[in-house]
Amino acid sequence: MKFMENLISGMLPFSLLIFCGVYITVTGRFFQFTKFLKSIALSIKAFRCKKECKGEISSFQSACTALSATVGTGNIAGVAGAVSLGGAGAIFWMWIAAILGMAIKFAEVKFAVIHRERKNGKYIGGPMFYIKNGLSKKFSFLAFLFAAALIPATFFSGNLTQVNASVSTVEGGKNLKFLIGFLFALITALVIWGGNRRIGLVTERVVPIMSAVYTALCLGVIIKNANLLPESFMMIFKGAFSPRAVTGGTVGSVFIAMFTGASRGIFSNEAGLGTSAIAHSAAFDANSETQGLFGIVEVFIDTIVICSITALTILCSGVNIEYGKTASSELVVRAISGAYGKTSGYLLGFMMAVFAISSVIGWGFYGNVCCDFIFGKKGVAVFKILYPITCIFGAISSSAFAWETASLFNGIMLIINLPVIMLLWSGEEVKK
Repeated sequence: MKFMENLISGMLPFSLLIFCGVYITVTGRFFQFTKFLKSIALSIKAFRCKKECKGEISSFQSACTALSATVGTGNIAGVAGAVSLGGAGAIFWMWIAAILGMAIKFAEVKFAVIHRERKNGKYIGGPMFYIKNGLSKKFSFLAFLFAAALIPATFFSGNLTQVNASVSTVEGGKNLKFLIGFLFALITALVIWGGNRRIGLVTERVVPIMSAVYTALCLGVIIKNANLLPESFMMIFKGAFSPRAVTGGTVGSVFIAMFTGASRGIFSNEAGLGTSAIAHSAAFDANSETQGLFGIVEVFIDTIVICSITALTILCSGVNIEYGKTASSELVVRAISGAYGKTSGYLLGFMMAVFAISSVIGWGFYGNVCCDFIFGKKGVAVFKILYPITCIFGAISSSAFAWETASLFNGIMLIINLPVIMLLWSGEEVKK
């Protein structure tokens, strides 16, 4: 039983991700590089020229909703865990996974827009719809299986783990953590009960600001310790192929560094999960190619920029890293406190809360769509009640069970979504 669990949440989706990413990259002639500047230019243009449509969300708002779900505590706690478990070399493999993830994210967003549907005056899409409308009918059961896996993943990956990682930085008893969880629940309820439009409006404002503030905070640490920057990069590149040399023998396997970095990167940027495609396909003004380019930028910002800055902040600061043991945001707290003073730890705690709440809101969007796909409006109504309440349990419970369960359902989604993406990309199973 344990072998099957490890296979579904570990080796199988990891292997599929590498194969799918290489396949799309090579057959697409490395388009994530050749179209990268265009994707950046389009994102800047969308930011400056925000379109409005009453009751619906724009392509920029949908991109922000997707980014709000991906930019979360995984960018802080997840990166710290990757460095402690896989050594600095894990970051190199996180970059490789992100490069492949750019290609995968482009494909899944593109297909989501092509095969989306119009329901109750709004666009809905995602893996369920490109399976249903893009493949032959014999594969239609996969659409329901994917949605059925995404609903519990929403509660664990998008809610429990995010809130728990955020609250872990708080010093205090369960009463304080319960209060924080209640505030998370209240904010989440107010936003997701307002519908897609309110989710889009909130994420459009929060995501750019929170990303900029966190980046500035970390860059200050890196600049202050700029003399250690070359050594930090050396640790990353050397540790990728010889982790034993960097970790003092604690982490001796290249595979551990590779798997840890890639898996934490996937958790952060969600490439291959198909979740972001749900948000992107909701835009009233979405074009399949253009929206796909937003997906490339999404992975780049999340992993190449924010995750890398977190890793360099830890490595440049010189904080003690206990390799082989699971670390969380405390590494980043110590790094920032060393540069700005102890009170800066509270600012990071606030940033963790903002990162977490944005992810919770983004994943709430995904849960709404999946519940509607399987259960209809009644299912959505129940979800909108249960989902905010889950924030409270995330604040006061142990994270171990939540992380393991999240990995399991994420693995199921990857195993379903990645072969579908390759089929659609090759055109061999396009519905006639």
